[in-house]
Amino acid sequence: MYGLRSYRLGRRCSRLGHRLRSDSLTGLGNRAALVAAFERARRSPGLLGVALGDLNGFKVLNDTHGHRFGHRVLLEVAAVLRHWAPEVNMIPFRLHGDEFALLLPDVAGHPEADRAVRCVQTAVSRLTEVDGQPIEVSMALGVVTAPTTMPNLSTLLAIADDRMYGDKHATRTHHTKNTVSVSQ
Repeated sequence: MYGLRSYRLGRRCSRLGHRLRSDSLTGLGNRAALVAAFERARRSPGLLGVALGDLNGFKVLNDTHGHRFGHRVLLEVAAVLRHWAPEVNMIPFRLHGDEFALLLPDVAGHPEADRAVRCVQTAVSRLTEVDGQPIEVSMALGVVTAPTTMPNLSTLLAIADDRMYGDKHATRTHHTKNTVSVSQ
């Protein structure tokens, strides 16, 4: 009897732990999961990468087409990130709203991390339809690499955030496809 209770309690605790570290909309890891993964990555020698990104023009999409459609777009972006994760050796997370983080736990250097991030950006920009509605999506991403001995995830996220805004500015300046929009 106690064995069965203990087993059930263990399963409940496991499910609760998963929910506490998962984004309820996309199923990706959340900020708590990012912190835990960062701490695990720091245990290995070498370099790691942290990228921070958001969808260009997402607020306008949400305001124009509603949160339900915006949630569908976020689910599609999460599916792209999940699909590409093994290809570019990254772990995707949704922090809040349209903000995503990528952890690259073992990179050779900044050029490799930058290539991985650009692959993800290209894959996200290939989303052309959500719920039968044609869309254009782009994601600004900033990436930073550091030795695994770097003690502070917040510092790396702040640097990645600054670089993301640099990427956002460059995207607006050099590309016409710079927002999430619904084609009519």
